[in-house]
Amino acid sequence: MSRVCALFHFCVVPWSLATTLVGAQTVQRAPIAPGSVGAERFFKSDGVTLRYLTAGAGAPVILLHGWSASAEMWQGLMQNLSRDHQVFALDCRGHGRSDKPHDPAQYGIAMVNDVLQLMDTVRVKQAHIIGYSMGGSIVLKMLETHPERFLSAVIGGSTGFRPGQDLWDSTLVKDLAGGMPLSEAMIVNRPSGMPAPSEAQRDMMRQMDAAQDSRALAAQRQGNSGLFITDEPFKTNRVPVLMIYGSLDSPERFVALKAIFANATFVEVSGTGHGSTPDSPAFVAAVRDFLARH
Repeated sequence: MSRVCALFHFCVVPWSLATTLVGAQTVQRAPIAPGSVGAERFFKSDGVTLRYLTAGAGAPVILLHGWSASAEMWQGLMQNLSRDHQVFALDCRGHGRSDKPHDPAQYGIAMVNDVLQLMDTVRVKQAHIIGYSMGGSIVLKMLETHPERFLSAVIGGSTGFRPGQDLWDSTLVKDLAGGMPLSEAMIVNRPSGMPAPSEAQRDMMRQMDAAQDSRALAAQRQGNSGLFITDEPFKTNRVPVLMIYGSLDSPERFVALKAIFANATFVEVSGTGHGSTPDSPAFVAAVRDFLARH
């Protein structure tokens, strides 16, 4: 699967849910009400108000979601881990109920700084930090810049943002920056060969557009240069790392990292794609097992 398909399948949660409701066989990831998993809290990071959910007690765990998602994407994992961990699920800036700046300069490394500010706010010196897709890229950048803040790192469905990778979705970003609703932009820019959604699916996607700010989503993509990484720091990495991804999510892109990433374990979840992997029981089990060992 190409990077275009990977991002597309992950961020278009409404399409997946709509497909389920009209009878097709696909992954279910129904939206849930804000605050329904854990207590809702807010804090400031460099003038931007950010929201997070928290639940449980024990060793701290921080969860970072993917692009166009929110803290609610972690419902299953948060319910599981909060049995014996203190879990914090962040709405990254530009997403969920956090502020949504339209300036690309307010993203990039600021998204790492938001995690650091959250940790300082809740008085957590070190944590298990888990990210998926965009969230995984934030974790990788933070692992490069602040390894001392980790108990361990879990990176799902991401090899990090790299120079040159900011061009592949430029048409989608241009449409979003112009204010096109996310659902329409995803339909217009869908990968070649992917069928258009039905009218029932389109209606559901439009309903979910209300939670999105297209210009903020575009600004986040445009600010990714501030999250660019290279492989060099990971050759001497000392933080325990789990890299986890689906067997249908271009697993070949992880081969190069396997060869150089010190202190890292790689797990491929059988039969899942980019969007369905974090909902998989195998994903939850692998993360829990990894945290138990670290």
